[in-house]
Amino acid sequence: MAVNEMNKDRADYSLKSFYKCLAAFAVSILSSFSMAANNLPEIGSSASQVFSVVQEQALGDSYMRQLRAFAPIMNDAEVNDYIQHLGFRLVENNPRAADRKFSFFVINQNSINAFALPGGYIGIHTGLINKSENESELASVVGHEIAHVTQRHLARRLELQQQMTIPSLLAMVGAILIATQSSNSDTGLAALAGAQGLTQQAIINHTRANEAEADRIGITSMYRAGFDPHAAVTFFEKMQENSRYHSDAFEFLRTHPLSRNRITDARLRASELPRRPVVEKPTYQLIKQKIKALSTKVTPVVMESYKQRYKAGEFNTDEQIYGYALILAKAKKLEQAEQLLLELRKRNPNQTSYAIALAELDIEQKTPKRSLKIIADFLEKIPGNLALVETKAKLLLEDSAPAEARELLLENIHMTTFAPHLYKLLSKAQEESGNISEVYETEGNYLVSMGDLSGARNQYYQALNVHTEDPYARERINSQIRLIKEFMYKRSLQR
Repeated sequence: MAVNEMNKDRADYSLKSFYKCLAAFAVSILSSFSMAANNLPEIGSSASQVFSVVQEQALGDSYMRQLRAFAPIMNDAEVNDYIQHLGFRLVENNPRAADRKFSFFVINQNSINAFALPGGYIGIHTGLINKSENESELASVVGHEIAHVTQRHLARRLELQQQMTIPSLLAMVGAILIATQSSNSDTGLAALAGAQGLTQQAIINHTRANEAEADRIGITSMYRAGFDPHAAVTFFEKMQENSRYHSDAFEFLRTHPLSRNRITDARLRASELPRRPVVEKPTYQLIKQKIKALSTKVTPVVMESYKQRYKAGEFNTDEQIYGYALILAKAKKLEQAEQLLLELRKRNPNQTSYAIALAELDIEQKTPKRSLKIIADFLEKIPGNLALVETKAKLLLEDSAPAEARELLLENIHMTTFAPHLYKLLSKAQEESGNISEVYETEGNYLVSMGDLSGARNQYYQALNVHTEDPYARERINSQIRLIKEFMYKRSLQR
């Protein structure tokens, strides 16, 4: 069997495993909500009749743990930091988002899609980011998804369908979660469509109303955040035009039905807002270049193409040259990549992306000292930057300073909420600095975030058997074990 065929088989197997696990999980979760809905008094049409915001958050947390375990979430610190900042810039300008938790993440899929899960989890596919032409277009989609959360559209759908059978409920939620599929998952789409049966039209009608509301609120919040509201219209029109020639090109249109009336309403809404100049920082273009580099499979043909384009002067912006440097680094052409990055940094010494890329080269070449002070200085100026924290921790570990790396990561432990993979970096720092008693708890925390509750429980039990100087460790660990046991017990009752 050819190598590419083997890789395709592995990918198909992984995808099938993902959906089998997700389906089984969704059945258990939806069973509990179905029973809860049947026991609630009929007191009107509020979405809270089905389940509360607290229950919605718990549902979202559970889905997110499953996604982290199976979906191709992009864990690059710069990409992660960027999407969090963009998301919260929009959240701050949505008045109804003040009392809600939010977390944003990027899925490494070429399909054009974005989706909202219960609990404020917003996923954006790399294909959608690449398809957008400016930050305002991207912001229009993220703002739209935030509105789905603040307006509790999933809860309202569940309320509409609370008399449906469990298979129908599963199909409905599956239609929302279909956003995580790869672009060639036609079989899964067909199965879900068939499972919905006679409820399909009611769901579509309800969804169209939700889309109009999310458009209205999203456009307002993006305008308040300083973006161009007309970008929402241009992005809609671009997708609609392309979909005429490629009916399956945009998964976004499957989960977010687009009509001419919807585009007209968006245009009218944007036109009501005063025109003003919008200045976009280069960060957006740099992140697009990094996503493209991370997603590109490096082959001799690809490298030759990049080389010829660079020689021909096609890379006429610093952002494009940065993208070429990342491709060179990925191809292990480290000296060429370093030369380009040094030239870029000389032109713009305040751009963190160039410094981080050079630091990654230093880690690769085991010469961390050159970048350590530069990254540390940046972190002094921009405290709380996820990419800088992670880069500095890696440099410290490479520089044989695990104790300092451990201290830095513990100071920023709150970042694991958005970047659970930092637990693995912390675990390494704890082990190398001799704090063995902490390693089991950290590994347990990581496994919880990835949905492996049995594995996490085993790590916590091992943590209890190791001596520690932390007076609160046993209480903290026992609390986690109790939560896991309670969750696993409730899940067993639902089967």
